[in-house]
Amino acid sequence: MEIIAYTPQYLPALRALYMVVRTSTFTWLDSSGYQLKDFDEHILDDTLYLAVADGKVLGFIAVYEPDNFIHHLFTAEDSQGIGVGSKLLAMLTALNGRSQILKCMVKNERAMQFYFSKGFVEVGKGTGVVGDYLVLRNE
Repeated sequence: MEIIAYTPQYLPALRALYMVVRTSTFTWLDSSGYQLKDFDEHILDDTLYLAVADGKVLGFIAVYEPDNFIHHLFTAEDSQGIGVGSKLLAMLTALNGRSQILKCMVKNERAMQFYFSKGFVEVGKGTGVVGDYLVLRNE
């Protein structure tokens, strides 16, 4: 597995990964209106890095660089639990040496456990259109 910067050749795979994982993860939300093009709209101002192996996208991280704010960290269902998310986070830390911040839906228990295991701590909380979230930061 290698971590690479986004290139357009991966756009179809990223759209599909985002759609599948979003639908299977956020089961408490109505997914009937989800579309492949949602990906494009949700990463507009972000820089993307991909985990790939043998030409296959295993996962991606989308970060708004001015604030080092992670908007998305998604791993393909068949690649979860093998270190993809960990490597993407480690790459971001190695790249800029800054702490990262993100919002994580409270109902996304698996993601919450992952971030806490990586040293993230709660620094805030709120409620958005899609539910309650915690603001998490690693140091």
